[in-house]
Amino acid sequence: MSAFKIIKHYPTMAFNGFFKPYYAISLPKHVQVEVTTFCNMNCLSCGRRDIIEKPYHMQFAELKKIFDAIQPHNINLSGLGEPLLNPDIFKMIAYCKSKGAVVNFPTNLNVSSKLIPKLVEAGPQQIKVSIDSATPETYRKVRRKNSFEKIQKNIRLINTLKQEHNLHHPEIRFNFALQKANIGELPQVLSLASELGVDTVYIQDLNYFSIEDKKSALCNIDRHALRAMLGKGAQIARQKGINTNLVNWKRHFSSFYNKMLPQDQFHPNSIKCLFPWVSAFIDVHGNVKPCPVFVWEKDSYSLGNCLEVPFEKMWNGSQYHELRKAFKQNKRECAICERCVPPDLFDMKLIFQKMLLRK
Repeated sequence: MSAFKIIKHYPTMAFNGFFKPYYAISLPKHVQVEVTTFCNMNCLSCGRRDIIEKPYHMQFAELKKIFDAIQPHNINLSGLGEPLLNPDIFKMIAYCKSKGAVVNFPTNLNVSSKLIPKLVEAGPQQIKVSIDSATPETYRKVRRKNSFEKIQKNIRLINTLKQEHNLHHPEIRFNFALQKANIGELPQVLSLASELGVDTVYIQDLNYFSIEDKKSALCNIDRHALRAMLGKGAQIARQKGINTNLVNWKRHFSSFYNKMLPQDQFHPNSIKCLFPWVSAFIDVHGNVKPCPVFVWEKDSYSLGNCLEVPFEKMWNGSQYHELRKAFKQNKRECAICERCVPPDLFDMKLIFQKMLLRK
């Protein structure tokens, strides 16, 4: 989707993001809704088990209430769990699509092959497969499951079913959570994506709010070695025609690297966050958060519950006004925001144009 089309189809979002009014002129066109906190993995870099005491599946009626109140153009059905574990996930996808929304979500795809035909039939526009490695050995180390070959088989099955039924969706994106254990395999992951017909790879920076004690083991990476590996990855991506967000890593390299350092060496960046104007995150219980990063802190800041109070009332209520006022002045008043590297307008344009908005 071109920049012109983004502005054409999302004019109010562009206005909100550029001018940053305290009173948003429209509801968010993009939302992320956490449909489950159950997960079938125990990844090295995930602090989910210290945050979630009692896992819960959002019910279809709850998702419907949230969707109907906001009517987003783009919805991400994810949070701290595996979306495909929710028994209502395919019904949720179908409902959102029937209302004209673009549906996407990340998945570990560590599920039975019997679910794959149902996934393809449901047809979310995009699934973001958390791959994190190019070899079974690294996959086991990073994701603590022996499922590397299973994931590839499921991807190939998706491709086969799409071809047999002449379908374009779901498109597949790779998510690569960058850390010390896998950085050396970034070039091979890009090659694997090309081999499996995946044309987009998103390199994720880790969030350490619940795993600060693991930071040294996870990301003690030499600055120059990291820069060199990202550069090599960008070169291979160009050669193979793979879309990536590596240009964003290049633009904000110092901020991303600083985030990896021990907390006493951390220096906040000055990037202005746009989330309070363009998007919202809603957790599995209906609590509205400024952005999805807030899932990584137990009992984190909430702007209210949209299953109890109309979302529109909260979106332009006093708490959101105060949040926008602080963000517009580039004040980060909570630890999560202080330690974040938020996407700026250029980053969001790239993400929406090449990595997210699909029809």
